[in-house]
Amino acid sequence: MVKSKENQAGAPAEAPAKKLRRGINNETKAVANLKFHEKDAAQNGLFIGHLEEVTVDWSTNADSKSFTGLRVPRLTYHFESNHTNVNERRHVYQTLFPVESSVDTIPNGKEEWKVNNVLNWIKHLLDVFYLKGRQLTQEEENLLALPFNDFDENGEYVPIDPQEVANGYGALFTNVVSLMNGSFNLADGETAHPCYKDANGKAYSIWMKLLRHKRRKNDWVNIVQNGDLGFDQFIGSGAIEIQKPNTPPAILRLDLAKESITPKETKKQPTIGMPGSTMGSVIAGMPTDGIMNGGVNTAYNEAGSEDMPF
Repeated sequence: MVKSKENQAGAPAEAPAKKLRRGINNETKAVANLKFHEKDAAQNGLFIGHLEEVTVDWSTNADSKSFTGLRVPRLTYHFESNHTNVNERRHVYQTLFPVESSVDTIPNGKEEWKVNNVLNWIKHLLDVFYLKGRQLTQEEENLLALPFNDFDENGEYVPIDPQEVANGYGALFTNVVSLMNGSFNLADGETAHPCYKDANGKAYSIWMKLLRHKRRKNDWVNIVQNGDLGFDQFIGSGAIEIQKPNTPPAILRLDLAKESITPKETKKQPTIGMPGSTMGSVIAGMPTDGIMNGGVNTAYNEAGSEDMPF
């Protein structure tokens, strides 16, 4: 008995088992994430922030016009402002979804742009953070290719099972996360290092071109539903750029004649990508074709009711 007591006295005290209960803890978030506001903009009308994380998630697409009842992936880029106080940071999300395969979305189809929008966004982020001026290797190109073919050598449409299409995008999105987060070809024992953070783990500061409205046919249209600030889905000359000390952005520009970060009167509301439209639901977390921004799908706002966004 004495020996037992000595063992007890010399042994480190065990931490009490944590009970599985609901309650308030350090992870409890009482308020919603803050959105970017035009007052947060720099003098040039652009916004300063960083890419916080890149993730891929899956959900079942119920009661939607696309991939109904199927498990669908989403690739999300989470951007934040650079406020020191985490609770004061502004947030904006750019989320990419699979595009249903059809005779219209294959190469040279009238809706090929839907697929191109998704691929262009992925490439833009890779160019800025991962490639940094170099070309993709053959291995990387293979990694970033959709693993299904919905067209033959003659350019004719080949039907593909919708779940196979969703899974194909899931494989692509997973590979993108692997590249962005530094886990691709990671040797045993090495620690993954995200390409959007420096050697000390601090995220690179970037310029972000966020807009509320864009002019189309003499009217202002929302970039994001409700007129919030968000990324234009058609990248154009770019959406983000690494911020260099005491140097203005080299590429990004705000065209005040066609673009606005302040609220404008919108006479026409976008019909594509809104509830009740042929693009399906746009509720946050509900996958739809194309791109979601800040929890709302806006990939086709610029298209209006036409087949092409031009």
